Amino acid sequence: MNNIKGIYLGYAENLEPQSRAFEEVGGELIKGNLGEVASSDSAGSLLSPKDGSNDKIDKVVSLIEETKAQSLVLQGHGFPLNKDFFDAVGNIEGFKGIACFGHGFDGIDVDSATENGVIVANAASFGTEEVSNHALMHLLVCARKFVFHDKLVKSGVWTREHLSPMGHISGQTLGIVGIGNIGRAMGRKAKGLGMNVIAFDPNVSSWDFKEYGIEFVSSINELCERSDYVSLHCPLLESTRKIMSTEQFKLMKKTAYLINCSRGPVVDEKALIEALNNKEIAGAGLDVFEEEPTYPENPLLKMDNVGVTNHYASYSEVAWERAETQLGEEAVRIATDGYPMSLVNPGVKSKLTGKKEPQGWEIYRESIK
Repeated sequence: MNNIKGIYLGYAENLEPQSRAFEEVGGELIKGNLGEVASSDSAGSLLSPKDGSNDKIDKVVSLIEETKAQSLVLQGHGFPLNKDFFDAVGNIEGFKGIACFGHGFDGIDVDSATENGVIVANAASFGTEEVSNHALMHLLVCARKFVFHDKLVKSGVWTREHLSPMGHISGQTLGIVGIGNIGRAMGRKAKGLGMNVIAFDPNVSSWDFKEYGIEFVSSINELCERSDYVSLHCPLLESTRKIMSTEQFKLMKKTAYLINCSRGPVVDEKALIEALNNKEIAGAGLDVFEEEPTYPENPLLKMDNVGVTNHYASYSEVAWERAETQLGEEAVRIATDGYPMSLVNPGVKSKLTGKKEPQGWEIYRESIK
């Protein structure tokens, strides 16, 4: 198949991982230039579809029309993926879809993409081990009161007066909200520490929970009541926005901890601060915040029982190269009338015909040569 073209829009200087799939099938990934783009510091979060400027959309349309590209590869691209964007690209002859860096798709107007027949893919699963490791790290930091004791020792205080209470970890209960790739990996690792693992996910059947060796609970409130640690691994949807709020914190044990390595807005941050100030829960481990970068005066940054990191849970050199390679493969599938492995908007299938079902890259690559 000839004339396979994609456009890369983002901050990466080296496009070798993203270009590899295009080169393997005789295609081309073109680096587009829209001027200023987002940096890698903000790569973890996409602009909200309601935020940002539309002034670059016309430039994107012109790039696609000039190059006759069939797909876009987006990595910190710096413009909103909103209705205006999808209305515009959906009318370009020969253009088929986009492949976006990262796990989340809360920065994409998925409904508008579907309505316009635009396929959307992400890089789901690329950082499963990294994010679950990071969440487990936050759990251990909380359990061992690391933030507080690190500060004490560095300030010259050598005492064991503040050790109690401290959990045993083995035999304690981890409650996982969202049992996708990362949630399951978190459960597997926690069970290796001897923890009891329960989970809530309304999109997964109780039978699947049995297959995963994880106990199913029927509500977020039951999970909060029973857990010593609550770890969030759900996508940001309207149904999960502020899924952890005042009611849930009041149900948690006073010795329990919250871990969030998913998306900041799944937690009501004001309610979390209040719960911590009132000692309704013991502490938290956070990789994400409601607004990012979070503001310097955020009380969470001043608390000795809260561990914080700057939204890098998915990062390792291996994981990000895997994600960038995956983006290229998905963009080629889209460009060549195939569905991606990580299809964000399955509803688009009702708008399209004649598309090939997804296959592993090696098999798909040979089928289109």
